[in-house]
Amino acid sequence: MMKKYLISTLFLCLVGCGLEQYPAGDLPTQTRLNAIQTGDSKEKVLRVLGTPASENPPMENGKSFLVYAQNLKVSRAFLEPEETKRDVYVYYFNESDMLSQIQHLTLADAKNIPYDSEQTEVGGKEMSLFEQLVNNFGRYNTGSSDSSVRR
Repeated sequence: MMKKYLISTLFLCLVGCGLEQYPAGDLPTQTRLNAIQTGDSKEKVLRVLGTPASENPPMENGKSFLVYAQNLKVSRAFLEPEETKRDVYVYYFNESDMLSQIQHLTLADAKNIPYDSEQTEVGGKEMSLFEQLVNNFGRYNTGSSDSSVRR
């Protein structure tokens, strides 16, 4: 009896935590993406697709590119969010600002780069406890209704 109670309680806890989705980015509709063809001007691409997530200024050879991207992360119960979907469209332009290539990348195209804390140096200054206390002295205002205001 106790075992059934524990299993049902665990099940309810997991179901109660639920599934949360975190979309990021703003990808134009498929109709607008399909309206762009190689040979179109950069001006037309910007007019049809809108503001890109990233724009590379022209390089030394005069070529540039625009990036439109969107991804979706899903969080289950107490687990770390996991990226389940990624769509990245890269529009390459030649030196005349004419579209020369369209590349569509998905999550399957991603490359995982392992982080090694033993060899990767992290920038910034390590502060001692005393330095942290001195730097925070006077930053708190107890009388204000908005504690985010720094005086």
